[in-house]
Amino acid sequence: MALTTFSGPVRSLNGFIAGNGNTITKVLSGSASLNFGSISAVSQADLTITVTGAAVGDEVIMALPAAPTAGIIFNAFVSAANTVTIRASNITAAPVDPAAATYGVIVIAA
Repeated sequence: MALTTFSGPVRSLNGFIAGNGNTITKVLSGSASLNFGSISAVSQADLTITVTGAAVGDEVIMALPAAPTAGIIFNAFVSAANTVTIRASNITAAPVDPAAATYGVIVIAA
């Protein structure tokens, strides 16, 4: 199969197909500067990004800052309509204060 390169937006007249065979029905994006503050040892903190059109159950892809804070695991999920939650989990035995940074998300529904 030949490799194809695209230089602009890609549009499918029949819809793109996800790995499970379902058609991708929406792709949304958003970003925000988030400042979690100090997160206690073996604890977590949540902050949110507004993504208009996001719905609970949609898939989320997260873009971390260039240098994510060591000892913190980040997860992203749609927690309510139009709201993506970024969860920062401190997996260390001491408090960690992640630097304020911009986090991006892509929300996909299939």
